Amino acid sequence: MNKSKTAAGVILSLLGGIFWGFSGSCGQYLFTYHGVSSQWLVPIRMVLSGVILLTFCAVKNKKKIFAVWQGRNNIIRMAAFTVFGLVLCQYSYFTAIQLSNAGIATVLQYLSPAMILVFTCFKNKKPPVMTEIIAIILAIGGTFVIATGGKIGSLSVSTGALIWGLLAGIFLACYSLIPGPILEIADTPTVLGWGSLVGGILLLPVFRPWETMPVISLPLVGAVAGIVILGTVLAYTFYLEGIHLIGATNASIISSIEPVAATVISALWLGTDFSGTDIIGFVMIISTIFIISFHTKQNQKVNNM
Repeated sequence: MNKSKTAAGVILSLLGGIFWGFSGSCGQYLFTYHGVSSQWLVPIRMVLSGVILLTFCAVKNKKKIFAVWQGRNNIIRMAAFTVFGLVLCQYSYFTAIQLSNAGIATVLQYLSPAMILVFTCFKNKKPPVMTEIIAIILAIGGTFVIATGGKIGSLSVSTGALIWGLLAGIFLACYSLIPGPILEIADTPTVLGWGSLVGGILLLPVFRPWETMPVISLPLVGAVAGIVILGTVLAYTFYLEGIHLIGATNASIISSIEPVAATVISALWLGTDFSGTDIIGFVMIISTIFIISFHTKQNQKVNNM
């Protein structure tokens, strides 16, 4: 592999993960200092992201922009992806941030690889191997440590934050599993753009964000722009280019810097305090990503022999 391409792929994947983490911290900033709620933020983010992504896709290749809506099966799958992979995923994630902080919410969301692993084992009726069992134990243990602070019988985060964080992990798994066949006929920005736009429009009459408009200011606009531009448009664009240059497995491992970035940014920027047990839980959950990715990579090597 060309060294310059490898370096570029690593940098782009890293930036994608950092921008995703920054997006979560921007959400925490809006909740803390501007009285914004997830019911206001999510539809605004989705509509703006959808418009920007589809505009980009229309300029790039307008002939394929409506491919996702051709055929009954594609429409059904797009609807499922929009509701479970985008609307519920983003709402649960930002609600978890609102009830806790960006670091905890992002780490809990990153339980999704372990959830996908369990789902795959049940679906294929195949028991997990030792490395997979270790990953599952670490995921459960890390969640326990974050939730209780290591003290059985007590909660160090609110029940609501824990539930919404776990739901964010479940719906992130849906985000990863549902759109597969659609991505064979359309690129990710097109699928993401349509899902975001349609999902945001569906949420507008439900949450009615115009009734709870915050005071518009430059910091508020900047934070929303950080979520939409950096945390959505550029993050996904960089991540996809990273996949193109260094492969999906390598890009996914590198982009898992996201929960670390969210934790560090929220601590330095917003002064969020994290206990020693929080950090231990973070490390336990994030380590599952590397274990599962390494196991997947080893299986691919064996299958290619």
